[in-house]
Amino acid sequence: MAELLAPAGSLENVLTAIDAGADAVYFGGKGFNARKFAHNLDDAEIGQAVRTAHLFGVKVYVTVNILMADTELEALSAYLQRLDSFGVDGIIVQDLAVAALARKVAPNLPLHGSTQMTVADLDGVRFLEANGFTQAVLSRELSAQEIRFICSQSSIPIEVFIHGASCMAYSGQCLMSSFLGGRSGNRGACAQPCRQPYTLLCDGEPVMKHEAYVLSLKDLKSLDYMDELLDAGVTSFKIEGRMKGDTYVRTVVSAYRKVIDAHYQSPQQRKAAHREAAALLESAFNRSYQADFLGNCVSRHTLAERNPSGRQTADDVVGGLIRKLSIYGHVDVAEDGNLRLTLWDENGHTASAVAHFQPEPARQRPATADYVQGQVGRLGDTPFVLASVTVWDETKMIPASVLNGLRRQAVQDLIDSILADYPRPAAGTAPDWQSPACPDESGQAMELIVRCDSVDGVAAAVAHGADIILFGGESYHHHPFGTKAWQAAVQAAHEHGAALWAATPRIVREEHRAAVQNELERAIAAGIDGIYAGAMAVFTMLEDLNVTLPVRADWSLNIFNSQAAQVYTALGCTAVTASVEATLRQMKEMVRLSGCPIEAVVQGRAEMMVTESCVISSFAGKGQKKGCPGVCARGAYALRDRRDETFPVVTDQYCRNHILNSRDLDMAPYYKDLRRAGIAAIRIEGRGRNPQWIGQQVSRYRRLCDGTETMLLGKEDQTVTRGHFFHGIL
Repeated sequence: MAELLAPAGSLENVLTAIDAGADAVYFGGKGFNARKFAHNLDDAEIGQAVRTAHLFGVKVYVTVNILMADTELEALSAYLQRLDSFGVDGIIVQDLAVAALARKVAPNLPLHGSTQMTVADLDGVRFLEANGFTQAVLSRELSAQEIRFICSQSSIPIEVFIHGASCMAYSGQCLMSSFLGGRSGNRGACAQPCRQPYTLLCDGEPVMKHEAYVLSLKDLKSLDYMDELLDAGVTSFKIEGRMKGDTYVRTVVSAYRKVIDAHYQSPQQRKAAHREAAALLESAFNRSYQADFLGNCVSRHTLAERNPSGRQTADDVVGGLIRKLSIYGHVDVAEDGNLRLTLWDENGHTASAVAHFQPEPARQRPATADYVQGQVGRLGDTPFVLASVTVWDETKMIPASVLNGLRRQAVQDLIDSILADYPRPAAGTAPDWQSPACPDESGQAMELIVRCDSVDGVAAAVAHGADIILFGGESYHHHPFGTKAWQAAVQAAHEHGAALWAATPRIVREEHRAAVQNELERAIAAGIDGIYAGAMAVFTMLEDLNVTLPVRADWSLNIFNSQAAQVYTALGCTAVTASVEATLRQMKEMVRLSGCPIEAVVQGRAEMMVTESCVISSFAGKGQKKGCPGVCARGAYALRDRRDETFPVVTDQYCRNHILNSRDLDMAPYYKDLRRAGIAAIRIEGRGRNPQWIGQQVSRYRRLCDGTETMLLGKEDQTVTRGHFFHGIL
């Protein structure tokens, strides 16, 4: 049976969701979750939420879905143990360090892969399953057809978002809030710069008459696809909204409850349920609605370009838990003659309590069934309502105090019986994440790595002293990398004594999986020296291809701490690229605690967003991606914000937009700090740059690496950025 999963930002929301018919609820604790500014639940509230939910047969998932700093791992360990003791049904995880730590300190906690992991194809799901996850939350950009295929082939349950606010960028791959204001979506503190207005420029000139909210998606509403998704085998249907109130929770949960229940009924009942649900959802908070990703018809219509704030409704519904569980009772005497009360529910749970009281015939007021019903039925704030009670003999005298004492004890025993019988899901199994010993590379020369997306760029990089060229993956020129390009790139690198490694995309969708694999095969045939994994799916793909080349983990895997670095080393990586949100101090700790070679991106434009919705086709083309005449290739596009900062927009070969930072990252003046931190390799991001720029930057860093130039710090250059090397994120 499919699961309806409801959001909760408070204990009251949890109770409201249960009352409205949710099969499961998810919420965050006071720390370690991706809704930092929600009320969230403290430990006492989590315990109460789990207890109440389980009494009603409702599962509880707790979000532990942010990137963790090394300094937080000790507190996280204790928190995971508390969640396990509460009996939660799973934790939703982004950082593999959390999964590794949970496996050690709370092995019975089921792990769910968060949408922040950017899992968008079957290979990504298989990676999660192989590493002990029991449920996968897919990226919100997938079509219903892709979801159907993944469900048909997956061995673990698949969870998809069906309603609520949607991020413009692929979740887990957005750095815009982080780089613009230090509030990271990967740490639960996103400031939502996507909900701000921008102007699209082409070659520096406005394409639009007026600025618009071109990065603000309408809210998702999947009513029209629910029957298709149910038939496809989706296990868990997730509603977004942990920042919303009780009205939103009750309204939206009630709407989808009607549709899911009606799916198994007659066509007429389905139609009526959809009609009622649609009316309910129109009254809920929304920025108007779309389901364009599910229909694979993304267009300008997908954007809430004039309505970024949404329409708030009044709190006009009752919050909390009104629904009660029906129980039944019988009063009689035990074998020793003492009074006994037996209670049971409709699922066969039974509890009995016996008083030290032996009933005698009544002289004035016998304990009739109505009298007993009145006393036993005083269930107050318990989760029960007394449906009926029977009495073995209505001629006896039974004091109210005796019945009240029996009721309290029997109710408590019945609660304990129900909770003891609750079937908590099993945790997954996975191979042991034991990292092999890394070679001691202290004192060795720092590698200079350059990422290029043109053969001319490769030639310029190696001619000026690059050690390793990173080629392929997502291009900034809207074209794939063909066989001739791979052969020429490998030849250019090897002729200068440099190595050439293949990059892989940050996003691997099911519809593009074959293209990604074909490019890998072309690269291997051309004689590459190694592969960078940009997405979790790549590890599964390489295993299927029996690739024996060395593999490194790319920065898009969000490796933010030493434990995550060790996990990827255990998965076979010979080095890892630190998250671009990590500070230099954090990288130093990663080097010290993990023993893994750590690479840092030090030069070039950081990618703020990678999006499936195309702002160029929406406002400079025909308004939709399908049938787009390729306007992205006819000029240099950018977004300008209200502070006159300009963010270049490029399109890769998969028709995804990459929104780049307005300023170049430049860490050359701090080269000595990078060396002192123990960084093993530094990378220049050169995609989309001309050979002259690449040559100049490689020459700068080559001289620094060789010790032939020492840069003295002067006045800070306001035209560049130091990223997060010296300023951490919230």
